[in-house]
Amino acid sequence: MSKNDKERLVDTIMGEAVLHLLENDDNVSFDALIGQLQENLQNETDRERRDAFRTAINGVHQFRSLQTKSITTPGSLKQSLRSTLAQKNTSSTKH
Repeated sequence: MSKNDKERLVDTIMGEAVLHLLENDDNVSFDALIGQLQENLQNETDRERRDAFRTAINGVHQFRSLQTKSITTPGSLKQSLRSTLAQKNTSSTKH
């Protein structure tokens, strides 16, 4: 799977999790999103989708930590997800 395909899959998974929260009239917060992604991960059997869930969860954690460290530094969840995916790709190519 190419890098772009992995990014698209992570985007799709994030969107599915947010839609699930909205459809169930749940609060949309970092904690709720992480919880939904973790729940979806537990139910997923496809390896690529499981990897994408992990990337999404790590990206949300990273984005949240950036937001709490510095309110003045703008960032985007998309940038955090790309960074997480890049780190994962770097570590997987070393093995």
